[in-house]
Amino acid sequence: MENTDINNAMGLSAVDFDDGESVSADKIKRVYEFYTTGRYSEALSLAENDSQINSTAFGHVLIGNCYRSLNDKNKAISHWKKAVEISPLEYTAYINIGNEYYKDGNLNEAIYNWHLACTIMPENPTVNLNLANAYNRKNSRIKATKYFEKYLLYEKSTKSPEYHKIKHALASLTAKVEFYAKKVEEYKLKKDLKSIAALYLKMIATYANLPAIYANIAEIFYFDKNYEKSLEFYLLVYLYYPHTAKMLLEIANLYSILGQNSYAYVYYKRALDVLPDGTSYYSKVKSKLSSLAFVLKDPEIIDSHLQKAKESEKDNDYELAIDEYENYLILSESENPDIQQLIDKYKIFANPEPFVINVLYNQIPDLMNRKKLHACVEVCDRIMLLGQGHTKEIMYAMKCKAECRRIIVAREQFGV
Repeated sequence: MENTDINNAMGLSAVDFDDGESVSADKIKRVYEFYTTGRYSEALSLAENDSQINSTAFGHVLIGNCYRSLNDKNKAISHWKKAVEISPLEYTAYINIGNEYYKDGNLNEAIYNWHLACTIMPENPTVNLNLANAYNRKNSRIKATKYFEKYLLYEKSTKSPEYHKIKHALASLTAKVEFYAKKVEEYKLKKDLKSIAALYLKMIATYANLPAIYANIAEIFYFDKNYEKSLEFYLLVYLYYPHTAKMLLEIANLYSILGQNSYAYVYYKRALDVLPDGTSYYSKVKSKLSSLAFVLKDPEIIDSHLQKAKESEKDNDYELAIDEYENYLILSESENPDIQQLIDKYKIFANPEPFVINVLYNQIPDLMNRKKLHACVEVCDRIMLLGQGHTKEIMYAMKCKAECRRIIVAREQFGV
């Protein structure tokens, strides 16, 4: 895995100098020219002797890249870490640190750093491809498939061999799934449940990112009274996809049937929190909770959820870590700011786009008021790229972009 192209990633225009002078700005451009032409020692000599370049995150990323090109990995990592100390949003440094961990065989630390980068720049194709390949190595098929899909969505270099290879592979797998889906419809007419189940299993074995199929398989196993397998597939839907109150109740009921009382309790509690008060379902779930309240008095069981959360966290299974940390908080009936902070962070790891969209959305009014029109257009473009559907954020971004473009054109044509 190569270090990210820091010029394409953020641009030299993103480097600011407080004194307003152009001397250091010119120097860093020269440093970058030396770097891109392979004159790494000259680039280092110029960069390390300039105090203002040394005070920027971009400067340390560039210095780190020079050291890495000169095969001094330790100094490279030291400068990349310095970059994120100066600016925690310097995502290129996180990608490069992750790359080095990956090369050293430390897959878990590599994934962690790439997730940090992804929470800042979810549309970066390099980090999505890295995560896809890493999760594929860990046999986390749903997540690997999701990140391969994101790579294809965000990659602009659509003529690259890598892009064509991945696009062709996913298209081929999708075609197989569509073939199986047609067969499913044939067996539905015959009411052949066994054959339908076999085809559903083939579909997810072929292409992992199929939430509706996981739910269908769970229902079939439940009908067949294979409660353990039914729970396994319901949990996949719960952990990796949007879910309903009905899904929470199904999981809680299955845990109850299987005698896993602490899990039954936490899922009934989740269901109770989203069910309308006063309904029959609400009363039944409340009664279930009362009958299972004895688990709240067993510190050993409660602590076991905390331990499972930590183990999942170490293994980059952030979705399961979120679940178990939340289970611990529910069962311990406590507020723990440190654990809640971890939960919030890993929720962003699992789905960074909504978080980044919200951050960008809140920047638009200030950029408009300060007449930062080109910057506002860039922010709006990012929102539209990261968003899906006709959300309020996307509609607002489209409106603001159109207004900014109108003002820019008027300035250029009429000097308004």
